[in-house]
Amino acid sequence: MDLNLVEDDEQEKARKWWLENRFPIISGVVLGLSIIIGFNWWGEYQTGRAESASKLYQEMINNDQANHRVAIAATSAGQKIIDDYADTSYSGKAALILARIAFDNKNADEAKEKLNWAIDNSKQFETVHAARLRLATILVIEKKSAEALDLLSVEHMDGFESHYYELRGDIYQDLGQPEKARDAYRAAIDGLAAGSMYEPVLKMKLDAIASGSKL
Repeated sequence: MDLNLVEDDEQEKARKWWLENRFPIISGVVLGLSIIIGFNWWGEYQTGRAESASKLYQEMINNDQANHRVAIAATSAGQKIIDDYADTSYSGKAALILARIAFDNKNADEAKEKLNWAIDNSKQFETVHAARLRLATILVIEKKSAEALDLLSVEHMDGFESHYYELRGDIYQDLGQPEKARDAYRAAIDGLAAGSMYEPVLKMKLDAIASGSKL
């Protein structure tokens, strides 16, 4: 057998196979590279957005602290985070600060708007619970106890049980419903971490119910 003829025949078969299959192979390689490049780009894009949001958030904090909670710069930075970086973890935090600034400036409607935004859009459960509790507190101040209690009626409290029950107790106490207030304060105590220094405060509220007084 002529080995040269065999080698030429194998080369000819390889050449024909390549001509018949080169486009699917090239397309597959290009697609694979595109996926890898695209995935890396998306990761870098998300990282870049988080870094930009972080810088804006720090700017907001600095301006807020330096200007006694009424800084226009802090409000501007916070609103930009909400508008341009709503998908980052900083947007909900920014909304909380904007709500506090608005409330300090006696703009309760704006504060409630920002808190509702945080509840509906934040991906961090801590931020959502903080916003809900602050919104409920504003509703209590506005004498909208029924709305506040409805807002506090959530199935999952994720470690915020004591906060929720304490605020419910305050509302029931204010409504003149001591039995419900007592149950709520007891639940709030049960929800505290072991050795919490806040327990005496809750027990004081329980004692106030027993004595028939209001805090």
